[in-house]
Amino acid sequence: MRFGVLVSTPYPADLDPVQVYRHISAQAEVASSRNFEALFVAQHYLIGPHAAMLQPFPTLAYLAAQAPGLYLGTSIFLLPLHHPVEVAEQTATLDLLSGGKLLFGVGQGYRDVEFQSFGLDRRLRRPRLVEALQVIRKLWAEDDVIFHGRFFDLDEVSIAPTPLQRPGPPILLGADTVSSVSRAPEIADHWIASRRHSKTFLRQALPAYKVALERREREFKGLFIFRDLCMAPSAREAEARITEAYERMYQLYQRWGQPGERYDLSFDELKRERLIVGGPDEVIDQVMAYHREFGAEFMWFTAYWPGMEPQWTLETIQMFGERVIPEVKRITPLCPLP
Repeated sequence: MRFGVLVSTPYPADLDPVQVYRHISAQAEVASSRNFEALFVAQHYLIGPHAAMLQPFPTLAYLAAQAPGLYLGTSIFLLPLHHPVEVAEQTATLDLLSGGKLLFGVGQGYRDVEFQSFGLDRRLRRPRLVEALQVIRKLWAEDDVIFHGRFFDLDEVSIAPTPLQRPGPPILLGADTVSSVSRAPEIADHWIASRRHSKTFLRQALPAYKVALERREREFKGLFIFRDLCMAPSAREAEARITEAYERMYQLYQRWGQPGERYDLSFDELKRERLIVGGPDEVIDQVMAYHREFGAEFMWFTAYWPGMEPQWTLETIQMFGERVIPEVKRITPLCPLP
């Protein structure tokens, strides 16, 4: 298995932006020195005045210099809000800066305020996503690209430089319903199982995903999966650290209109289906359960939620990297992903 950390998430808006940047940097430093292999960032727009978030591409460029040799990924990038020419150029540059280790995770988005503010029809987010990925793949791989679609038109254009990875970085797709998961192989290399997805949902969606791969004569090599994580010397202490901030974050998802499942649940309900929590031995067992049941191979975590002590995030990353990763790697075969 491989492991990563989502270092850029929503932060409280009243937190000094310099402190936000320093906390992201500290997470990357701890992770890169303790057996993690990847750093991820998220994206939203217009989440103020009560929350704040750094944007992904400049953050990843900074992390490429701070943590050379690690995979760098977006989890996820709101592609329908952007023009694919700009995205193809930016991601090609990031792939170079990372030494050919960019993982390009994309999603179609869901928040009305983002589409309204960009002057885009939210109902067209799926076709815009599909067409944008077609353009990006062509620009990564070809010269003198000609493309005439519903949203984008290109006439004999090329980008330079192109990505180190050929024909381009892996495309990972976020999808929140069984039907959208089953369509993921049509346009992406891998599906991202979100940290919001309950185990119940994964048991429904994963078989549909595998069937969709088989239809396209593609092998299921393992699951890219994103989970919530909190560690401490004991499960009781870990849960005490996270409960309030964790409930508040999932209630925010519900208010934002996040599709898929219900999120206005109690901590105990959320914990049973989504959260990896406890001391080292308990967490090893929980990670291995995901590996055995769902074929989890590339797993990354959120370890910070607005309102919790930043130091607890660093302690979680350090403990997982020192006590969990070596043991899991000892008992699992070589990771086939990405």
